[in-house]
Amino acid sequence: MARSPPPTRESELARAILTRNLRLKPGENVIIEGWSHTLPWAVALAREARRLKAHPLLLYEDEDAFWDSVDAKEDAVLGAAPAHEWAALAKTNVYIHMWNVGDRLRLERLPPARRNKIFGFNDKWYDVAHRAKLRGTRLDIGRPFPNLAETYGIDLETWTQQVFEGALVDPAVLERSGEPIAKAFERGRSIRIHDDAGTDLTLRLAGGAPVRDFGRVTPDDMASRFRILNFLPAGAVRVALDSRTAEGTIRANRASFSETAKATGGVFTFRDGKLVDHHFDAGGAELFDTPYRTAKAGRDRPGYLSIGVNPKLPNTPQLEDREAGAVLVSVGGNSFLPGGKNQCNFGGIVVNAGATVEVDGRPLRLPG
Repeated sequence: MARSPPPTRESELARAILTRNLRLKPGENVIIEGWSHTLPWAVALAREARRLKAHPLLLYEDEDAFWDSVDAKEDAVLGAAPAHEWAALAKTNVYIHMWNVGDRLRLERLPPARRNKIFGFNDKWYDVAHRAKLRGTRLDIGRPFPNLAETYGIDLETWTQQVFEGALVDPAVLERSGEPIAKAFERGRSIRIHDDAGTDLTLRLAGGAPVRDFGRVTPDDMASRFRILNFLPAGAVRVALDSRTAEGTIRANRASFSETAKATGGVFTFRDGKLVDHHFDAGGAELFDTPYRTAKAGRDRPGYLSIGVNPKLPNTPQLEDREAGAVLVSVGGNSFLPGGKNQCNFGGIVVNAGATVEVDGRPLRLPG
């Protein structure tokens, strides 16, 4: 009698995502987008989908072949919306994406106009996917890459393991921690964040509904064109801030990450609703100062507040707002959140884990 192979890290993650997060049903059609560095994860997802009696289709792109096309200036071909791919997309129930290109540093060095052309299919993709009423996820297991890990100063395997463990956290656990926070945001308006290390900041909520990031695609997400794909690992509650109200200072005790940079020791100081002073101990020039100088109106206004509830993400790169107990405050655009009106093309963040957060004078119970 044939025995099933022992579970691997890849198969364990695939099973958890397909059953707990995406709730894959027998007979559903699944597209899995895999690249060279994510192929083992993609193969495991396809195998687990079949075990669940679903129908997987693996779309594969080779990293070297992609960059060969970029070097050959085949931007129009790369950015095309091919009819056969969209036909498959229109018949898809579940889509799994792993952040495509591995070498994000090289990608960011391309001129913005070229990047826009290479990924010109993006709006068309969302049009077709939203009409198909598909649900899906972006897996951060595709982000860890050797040169980016070096840039962030984190061991590649450590980063990968953090993402793996964070994605395994049951959505029900995240919901139990996060739902009381979301309810408090729905009822309240005034926010105070303070600690014993110099943070004391008063903010006001914009009045829009908080977005719950607990690892499942909700009916509200399905109604939103850009939220039909959630993010895993999950674990945050986000809410738009009133762009006219902010007073005081927040001091970061966690690093902030962008696609190509890491900043530490961030401090934001607000007066009369405006950012009047900011600095970082390290990395602030690339991550914040340079884009801030050229940003449009609204760059100096409070953007959004996020509180993390995932117990397995210790300031993990690009998941910094999902660490249990992490409090993120942003400046700049917030129109992507309900109630947010600031359409500025800039966003900057600081993250403080362990601060006390009060809503209308009542302390929130934060995990971590």
